[in-house]
Amino acid sequence: MHHSRSALTGLILVVLASLGVAACGSASSGSANPNTLLSETFGGTHKVTSGNLNLTLTVDPSGSSTLSGPITLSFGGPFQTRGAGKLPESNFTVSASALGRNVSLGVLSTGTAGYVTLQGTSYQMPQATFQKLESSFAQITSTTGSSSSSSNALTKLGIHPLHWLSSPTVVGTENVGGAQTTHIHAGVNVNAMLTDLNTVLEKASSLGVSGASALKSGIPSADRSKIAAAIKNPSVDVWTGSGDKTLRRLQITLTVPVTGATSQQLGGVTSADIGLSMQYSDLNKPQTIKAPTTVRPYSEFQSKVSAFVQGLQGAAAGVLGGATGSGGAGSSGGTSTNGSSVSKYSRCIQAAGTDVSKMQKCASLLSSGG
Repeated sequence: MHHSRSALTGLILVVLASLGVAACGSASSGSANPNTLLSETFGGTHKVTSGNLNLTLTVDPSGSSTLSGPITLSFGGPFQTRGAGKLPESNFTVSASALGRNVSLGVLSTGTAGYVTLQGTSYQMPQATFQKLESSFAQITSTTGSSSSSSNALTKLGIHPLHWLSSPTVVGTENVGGAQTTHIHAGVNVNAMLTDLNTVLEKASSLGVSGASALKSGIPSADRSKIAAAIKNPSVDVWTGSGDKTLRRLQITLTVPVTGATSQQLGGVTSADIGLSMQYSDLNKPQTIKAPTTVRPYSEFQSKVSAFVQGLQGAAAGVLGGATGSGGAGSSGGTSTNGSSVSKYSRCIQAAGTDVSKMQKCASLLSSGG
């Protein structure tokens, strides 16, 4: 179960590191010049002690006969910092929605202990796992003092929005998360943005992400160029505090064309609209985060996660099988039996809903051949 622990550790750490976005900004008053506003938002330092963070990734496919509706992954909840190099207190919920199903996982940190909650039951992380998380977090968010930072977490991760935002314009003023903000719209230099993403992937090993050794070389330059050429209509919207120039909301949107074998496997999908949003609300307002009063052994959680992952794999196999199953007909009796097993397993998983015990029983349909 080492990989599931490492993946969970990496997920929590990346999101906690993103809290450093709010630590960008300066309290100076700027004009309505969009370049000046962006420089003040992403170029300075600013004290942020607490708030409520929400991250949402949405993928909305078009043209598919098997994929209906958007696929959404969100991560959010309250946080409260505890000082330089220390994990903040936080109570995040990870939620996913796809193919008519919704699942969620709670991830809570008191700053000295970590907990996960699945289907209403809480489990305490092993102390070794939590200590590794804290150590890695300290490396990328180390500061000279608890009140301000000399370099923010985004910079340490290799993310420099000023390098890839282009032709910004001021849209107007809006209230976001309880604060008055200035809304800025900008284009995207996709090659430059992918270069930053490449840097993040290269640094992933320091975050304890499972399989990170395969990411050390990042995305090859030739592949980055191909990806950049394929992406359509990229844009970024930034909402920065009118008074403190602290980021309150960030929205990235783009369209990716889908062709060839990938399109066929996904039921004829022709493109996917992708949106990534991040928002802070109640910034610097006290948050109350308490550990669960009743917890179960972490080993039970790992068993549930294994069943959950099997369920997702089965659902994905059902979608792909439905889109491509006719292509293998007639090749051999084994192929036909396997396709039947996948179809039955997919229906079983869908009927199980979020009941993990029912998901576990579905696994026999794959091993028995249906």
